[in-house]
Amino acid sequence: MTDAEFNELVEKVYKFHTKRAPGIPIGVEMVLLAKEKLGDVKKLGAVTETQVCLSDAIQFLTGCTVGNKYLIMNDKIGRYALTLYDRSNGRGIRVFVDMKKIDPVKMPETHKFFLRQRSPEVQSDDAARKASAKIIVDEFMAAGRNIFGWQYVRMKKYDKDPVYPVKICPTCGESFIYSEKDSKNCLYCSRQLDYYVSEQ
Repeated sequence: MTDAEFNELVEKVYKFHTKRAPGIPIGVEMVLLAKEKLGDVKKLGAVTETQVCLSDAIQFLTGCTVGNKYLIMNDKIGRYALTLYDRSNGRGIRVFVDMKKIDPVKMPETHKFFLRQRSPEVQSDDAARKASAKIIVDEFMAAGRNIFGWQYVRMKKYDKDPVYPVKICPTCGESFIYSEKDSKNCLYCSRQLDYYVSEQ
């Protein structure tokens, strides 16, 4: 892929992501590397270890999405890493940002980016955020894949989750998917996932 083709692809993912975040070109290159190493796979699955930019690069470039259940969000792990795998046999490639390969002298802004140590202005000032993002992208484009590590992996679980049955919650009256026979109420009404408070 030429630089122009790569940049055109990154622009498309920027539009999908809706922001010109520096993690997008890095994520695009990670997905391309994983696809290259994995080879042609008819039934592709993906795992992301973070919820940020990387997940959108995966969705755009692979067609594996949260909605079709082919993108698994293991975002609680919190590493800038992904795995692409063959859903028919669990064989996969994991690609990750290797902090040992990001020289804080040669790539200072990228180093700060992955340690969340950029200047406080980046949080509140658009111009500072854009300037930082440009530096990170420039540093990454100079380094390229040299900041990544990758490994062959075998997925422990590689088939799609079963289609679970549905019940009507006796408290809220809404239908909900349940995986355990003893579930009486939805996870909201049972206070396991009550993420909002009604204002009515």
